[in-house]
Amino acid sequence: MLLLQGLRQLCHFDERGFLFFDASRKGFWRSFAAAFWCLPIWALAQYIQLQGLAEDKAEHFLMVQAVAFVIAWLAYPLLMVRLADVFGVWPNYYRYMVAYNWFRTVLQFIWLPLLLLELVPQAQADGMITLFFLVVQGVELTYDWFLARRGLGVPSGTAFAFALIDCLLGYLIDQTAAAL
Repeated sequence: MLLLQGLRQLCHFDERGFLFFDASRKGFWRSFAAAFWCLPIWALAQYIQLQGLAEDKAEHFLMVQAVAFVIAWLAYPLLMVRLADVFGVWPNYYRYMVAYNWFRTVLQFIWLPLLLLELVPQAQADGMITLFFLVVQGVELTYDWFLARRGLGVPSGTAFAFALIDCLLGYLIDQTAAAL
């Protein structure tokens, strides 16, 4: 399958991986199907978080998290419509966003061991969870930088700024959902 070949290439920081994706408007909309591939890991995360909640709050929690999941999948691509225009890289927008969306599935699997560490008794896992979180966050930022740098064709600093914006936007969505 071309999609898997493209993801493999991108995992190896090979920009030829972009060639395996449909970088058209239609391909862009189809790339949101990646969200469905991420659902099992998202569901596991919700299950783990539900363990500490009272039963009467579970429905509200799941509804808020489901809305946050959808917003998280739409917020960055929507923001990037404007930023791609401002930075003059609109012609590369679909190329970038299609690969970005599909690469979210790879990142979900990178986060999976951290979720599984959440199942280990807290006394044994505290330091490991923090360390693993920092490592995984660093890996995600690195890939986000690479995808923006090569997918959009922007300078390194701009790509890093886009990676930080993506990270901070995700954090803002997560924290807002947690506060509700």
